[in-house]
Amino acid sequence: MKLTILIGCFNEKSTILKAIEQAKAIKVDKEIIVIDNCSTDGTREILESLRNDDELKIVLHSKNLGAGYSGIEGHRLARGEYLYAPGADLEYKMDDVYTLIDKMEKDNLDVVFGSRLKGRKGESTWQSIRERPYWLGTIIGTSLINLLYCRNFTDIIGTNLIKTSILKKLECKAHGQAMAFELASKLCKGGFKIGEVPVWYRPRTLEEGKTIRAFDMVPAILAILKVKIFG
Repeated sequence: MKLTILIGCFNEKSTILKAIEQAKAIKVDKEIIVIDNCSTDGTREILESLRNDDELKIVLHSKNLGAGYSGIEGHRLARGEYLYAPGADLEYKMDDVYTLIDKMEKDNLDVVFGSRLKGRKGESTWQSIRERPYWLGTIIGTSLINLLYCRNFTDIIGTNLIKTSILKKLECKAHGQAMAFELASKLCKGGFKIGEVPVWYRPRTLEEGKTIRAFDMVPAILAILKVKIFG
């Protein structure tokens, strides 16, 4: 199997069916795993109605265990050669996975970061932070990774495609958004071959359910430093 598409969700009633539809449309030998983190807005009931869909593996948590735990469980269940986890909120285009796969195989890489910032023109870093404060953690975390590992990434947590075998070996354990920073740090410290390509991105607003805040950078930075110091 070429690909595992992992869709983690929490209270995504308005977008979950569209996300699943887009995942099914990807023309790659694949599996689709949907993990619901005890939604309370009707998402869970929608997924329960899809239990008999042979194209889906649906996991319903009985309590909110956090996004990090959902990621860990998804990593454990994945059987595809590559894993792609775009989320259920439609902030990313599902079919950007083709670009990620092409880059992965063309350059014989272990992981490809899908960057929301690569190739953006006419917008300074300060302007990006001022208009989207929740990007502060991304920019600081990415800059710290670049400094610690002599890299030149633009966005280490946008989205990514990674070889599943490597992901399972790394055993990331951080919670929430910090897991993405932990993963990037472990990949860099482990010397894995990493590429980066621009991807389409439409951030949700706070009114639409955006949950990332600028202060989320604190556990993210701690996760990066923990890997650098302790491995």
